[in-house]
Amino acid sequence: MMQKSKPNHRPFVSVVILNYNGMRFVEHCLDSVLRDSYHPKEILFVDNASSDGSAELAYAYQDRITIVRNRENYGFPKGCNLGIRVARGEIIVLLNIDTEVCEGWLTELIEPLQRDPRTGMAGSKLLFPGGDRIQFAGGVMAPNGLTQHIGYGLPDGEAFNAPKEVEYLTGASLAVRRTLLDRLGRLDEGFPLYFEDLDFSIRMKQAGYAVLYQPSSVVYHFETYGTKKQSFAYYYKYHRGRIRCILKNFGLRYFLAVFLPYELGWLRRCDWRKQIKPLLAAYAGQFPKAPYFWMRGYIRRRMK
Repeated sequence: MMQKSKPNHRPFVSVVILNYNGMRFVEHCLDSVLRDSYHPKEILFVDNASSDGSAELAYAYQDRITIVRNRENYGFPKGCNLGIRVARGEIIVLLNIDTEVCEGWLTELIEPLQRDPRTGMAGSKLLFPGGDRIQFAGGVMAPNGLTQHIGYGLPDGEAFNAPKEVEYLTGASLAVRRTLLDRLGRLDEGFPLYFEDLDFSIRMKQAGYAVLYQPSSVVYHFETYGTKKQSFAYYYKYHRGRIRCILKNFGLRYFLAVFLPYELGWLRRCDWRKQIKPLLAAYAGQFPKAPYFWMRGYIRRRMK
């Protein structure tokens, strides 16, 4: 059984920052993380074969950070996993390059993990830059895998200042115990873009650990990475990810009794004309994999 951390113990923390062509964010991100007063920590700058000079810019900080250069753009999960592989910390923190952290961000982010052994991972409050508008105050998943950021676009206030368990955390700024990464596995590289954070949160909760939103850890997030919103590629990657996440983490009974009725109801309600082609492509690519995921889940449950 996991023991509570000693009150005086300050765990060694590894901050893993994944970069891909983030030239205009490197200095803001690294300067803010280096200013943060928490110690002991290490900062790993993991570059996914950037071509814009951002990796070279990071070498100005090489006396204070560790730089990991990947041979190609592996995507978010694999890129982070390669950084985690060389990290030495008791706690691993994932941080997007297009962020700027506030003072005390790291101390507050890891505090729930130190205080309560039932908490497996904790995530920051994300704000839009230059103001006090909420970008993320925890995540909610609909029965068919559609996701929603709590508070998105609303003014920050008391409603978003209480720590609470949530359904998922975003990978833009989260902390997780290294022991749980070793036990439950790292980010699933089958999600090259989108839903790897939801999948990881679900696995954490299914293992009996709390997933906690920690509002006293504050990060400004520029939210510029990823595929252009409303495009075919965006809708395809989004729906591919959510369907894979449902098939992987929930069984046949859930699919028939919960997912399908909700999906059909959603299709009747939504403006599906923009999404129909990428949605059908996602169905065609993921539904044939359902027997594999369900059998693997059945075997996993039997082994437990």
